[in-house]
Amino acid sequence: MLCGTVIALSGLNITGCTLLKPIPVAAPIPPNEPCEAQQREIERLQQLLAEKEALIRNLNVRQQGQAKALQETTSQVTRDQVRLRRLATQPGAASSIAEAEVAMTSLKSSQITAPEQILQAQRLLGAATASYAKGNYGIAMDHAAQTREFIGMVKDNRTRKASDQRLAMVSFSIPVPLRAKSNINLRREPFGSAIKLGALKKDSALTAHAYLGDWLHVQTSDERSGWVLNTLVDVRVNDSDH
Repeated sequence: MLCGTVIALSGLNITGCTLLKPIPVAAPIPPNEPCEAQQREIERLQQLLAEKEALIRNLNVRQQGQAKALQETTSQVTRDQVRLRRLATQPGAASSIAEAEVAMTSLKSSQITAPEQILQAQRLLGAATASYAKGNYGIAMDHAAQTREFIGMVKDNRTRKASDQRLAMVSFSIPVPLRAKSNINLRREPFGSAIKLGALKKDSALTAHAYLGDWLHVQTSDERSGWVLNTLVDVRVNDSDH
């Protein structure tokens, strides 16, 4: 009987030892690993930020270069325009109008042109023929050239793919007179979220010197320069030319 009791107690002792066996603890994470991971992430973000800043600097330099080139081109165009008016002759004006009429025919036959754009080009061409009829050959040549410039812009923008990111600013050989269709904003750069340089009232006179996609680089009557969307303006024709 005593032997059985000893054996039973021994079994309980063994069971108790088994239950009280300590649970293994996972090896501690080296304290330096989280810090090293954070440092690598910081370095990656710093590198990304540096690349973005370099891209912005390059874009700013490019934009400044384009603005300078546009200013030089505008001055040259103004000089050429004055010279052209002095040298304008009846045959020269007739030839220029004929070229504009050919471009107009091509525009009308295009399936990608909005009726409003055809109407605007037609107004410029009508101003050219009206000035020619009055003997104002220099002005007639100006309007004929503006007609070709406007048509060229319309066809260029409509034939580009919407996904084409290689857009470049194109200067007009002859500035195109415009007016604001409604109250609009003059912006520093050619996109909708660009900084506003000021507000322009409806019918404000503008002169377009270049375009970039659907945006026009214009100068106001008080010599401010900026960008407007071409759908917000209309061609402007001096009634005195008719």
